[in-house]
Amino acid sequence: MPVQLKSVPPELILDKLDLGQPSLEAAKSAAEIGNHLGALEALIAHHRALHPLPDEPELVSTNTMETAKHIVNHVFQWGPYEAADYGDEIQWDWDPRGDIEWVAAIYRFYWAIPLMQAFQGTRDEKYARTFVELTVDWISKHPLESRPQVHPVYTSWKDFPWLDIQTGIRATNICQVFRVFVHAASFTPEFFGVLLASLYDHQVKTEFIPMNQVHNKAVFEQRGFINIAYTFSEFKECRRWFELALERTRKNLLAQTTSDGVQREWSFGYHLGVLRDAVEIKGRMESVGVEVPDDYVDCIRKMYEFILNIATPELGFPMFGDCSRGIDISGDRTTYSLYQPLVEASDMFDDPRFKARADLDRDNLPAQKSYAFSEAGMYVMRDNWGPEQIYFALHCSPKAISSHDQPDNGTFELYAYGRWLMNDTGFYTYGHDPEGRAWHRRSAVHQTLTLDGEDTVDSPKELLWHSSPQLDALVVENQSYERLAHRRSVWFVDKRFFVILDEALGDVEGNLDLHFQLAVGDTALDLDNRQARTLFDDTNILIRSADGSQVEMAEEEGWFAWSYGERKRRTAFRFRHQSGAPAAFLTLMIPYRGTEPPEALTTLPESFVSGDDEVVFEVEAFGELWEIGRNLAGQKAWCSSV
Repeated sequence: MPVQLKSVPPELILDKLDLGQPSLEAAKSAAEIGNHLGALEALIAHHRALHPLPDEPELVSTNTMETAKHIVNHVFQWGPYEAADYGDEIQWDWDPRGDIEWVAAIYRFYWAIPLMQAFQGTRDEKYARTFVELTVDWISKHPLESRPQVHPVYTSWKDFPWLDIQTGIRATNICQVFRVFVHAASFTPEFFGVLLASLYDHQVKTEFIPMNQVHNKAVFEQRGFINIAYTFSEFKECRRWFELALERTRKNLLAQTTSDGVQREWSFGYHLGVLRDAVEIKGRMESVGVEVPDDYVDCIRKMYEFILNIATPELGFPMFGDCSRGIDISGDRTTYSLYQPLVEASDMFDDPRFKARADLDRDNLPAQKSYAFSEAGMYVMRDNWGPEQIYFALHCSPKAISSHDQPDNGTFELYAYGRWLMNDTGFYTYGHDPEGRAWHRRSAVHQTLTLDGEDTVDSPKELLWHSSPQLDALVVENQSYERLAHRRSVWFVDKRFFVILDEALGDVEGNLDLHFQLAVGDTALDLDNRQARTLFDDTNILIRSADGSQVEMAEEEGWFAWSYGERKRRTAFRFRHQSGAPAAFLTLMIPYRGTEPPEALTTLPESFVSGDDEVVFEVEAFGELWEIGRNLAGQKAWCSSV
């Protein structure tokens, strides 16, 4: 039988508080004589003393001020969309731009942040009044007893106002803005009673109907639960709430993180979000004297280690799954998305490597530059740490715990000499364009192998990892289809260029396509000679199929989506094998400086059979001849100048 919950009336909220705590004497005295509003007024004074405003208002950006002014007039905006006027009577579940994420953002109270910032910067009461007005309206329309509700547009979205992630993020945002708005004249005892009652409802909902799944949302939910207990320590049940939340968070965090420190959605915005919340929860617990288990702290450290080692040259994440990557051309490292987390880790664990990565302090960076996260199926190869590095990240992971991953095992991103040359396709959107989202998720628009253009499944294994000063090598295999496995071998030769051997293992007919996508910009495709290159004026990539290969080359539709709702056309192409599996593709990928591509060629030996443990062949590049090889049985890979 579903749990039945009912909102606590604001006039009974004092019963939920422990007013016997030190510094709450005035509130207790008022409550004892039945002065309900007097007790709440004393509590407001208590919180104003706890959270003093700075003497001087803080500078607020023009964009934030404009956003706040619009919200005062009930005009909301989210993401890449045009603003929407909600009118005098707020309909909270309105879907003005056809995107579920817009509706979710409104329910998470993201609009409260610019109001708070505007009030903080101007002390203008209209921003606080708007927060009070909107919050009271939301609370009055969403009592606990009204759940479960079904959204009128997204009919599978049940109980959406009180959904775990909505409840948790909303609670955290309210706690954040409360510390500022409590100083406003508009923040009256009457409103405080209503707000406290609603926050108690949030706690009741989360305690009795938690998400109860291994997922990023479960941690976000508990962060909000803890923030209410931390911010409003006058609640009687705070200690029990802390202990319950830590137990739940620990269990969920360990379950959704691999032993090598990677969050199991393989989509790194969620890795960072879960880590951020886990760190905040750790700090809250330590501040109230609740012991944090060693395995929880160790998991946090490993998640930071992953960031240290996987981060791109501009301190971002590879764009695997539903991960975006903003474009920052300022060159100021402190603005890069992973700069602050790395500094935070350095302070937390007294480990200079993290800050060295943030600041590019080469003297304190690890000698090792390439890493395999084998349980997670994440790999990175690089020749050095600076912005001029060659950076190659590959993803071949087990099935994710959510739909934020994409069916693209074997895909990769490549950066060299200050420029992205081969980007992931990106996820583009969650809601406003279902066809566009579906397109960006397809296996065939990622740098991997497909059969008849159908999506692959995630069933990977690592067969070899080798890293030395002269060579990084990786062999992974994914059972992409019931009767077809894709084995990908990558050699990072002399830490200068890449050779990729793709084997289609099985006995199946159909179109075997090997897909590649280039960065946005001018390109040159030579279909007859089966090669492609970019045409930038500083750094470029040459991609060339092996001589004598039985493949044909054709251009494909290409898009690149670097942030939510934003995408651009780009060049994409495929090599198609002229027969079914078993088959092999051998490809050279050579990043180079300048505009003149190097001479390069290679041929796969006629004696090689797809699926063989050992392969040996020669590659000519940059005027040198190399012998390249691997032996899976012996767990060896090599390259040597001939």
